Amino acid sequence: MRSSPSKSSHTQAAYLLDMLDSARAVKRYMDGVTYDAFWDDAVTRDAVVMRIGVIGEAARHILPPTATLLPEIPFPKIRGIRNRITHDYKGIDYTEVWKVTQDHIPLLIAALEGHFSRNPPPPLVETEIDRVRARTKAPIQKAPPSTDRQSGQSKARGR
Repeated sequence: MRSSPSKSSHTQAAYLLDMLDSARAVKRYMDGVTYDAFWDDAVTRDAVVMRIGVIGEAARHILPPTATLLPEIPFPKIRGIRNRITHDYKGIDYTEVWKVTQDHIPLLIAALEGHFSRNPPPPLVETEIDRVRARTKAPIQKAPPSTDRQSGQSKARGR
């Protein structure tokens, strides 16, 4: 099911907070990381790309009146990079991702922090990240041993 930008459980402030949370995470991941280290670390590359995708997905839900309040944030470009990451994952240009982390993420953080210093979010705004963190972690169930269809014996015991 596709969520609607006007869905009351996720406000414009919550989407902006999602963007800020993910931008801060990218900044933490990249703190002191050189391009060569970034290139050599698939975990960091994946985490950064995922967070940039989250930023873009949240930006997709920002309505024009909200975007007008933040003219320094290029919402169409942010949505565009999210689309490229999501739909052309084989063609991700990590040099461009690196440039985004170095040149654009700090500006995004500054713009969003400035916005929230002027317009504090309501105290009960719940971001998507908050919802994910609040979910209870279900215990992992062991799969029952599979049986060999011909002998009827459990593969785990039959060897």
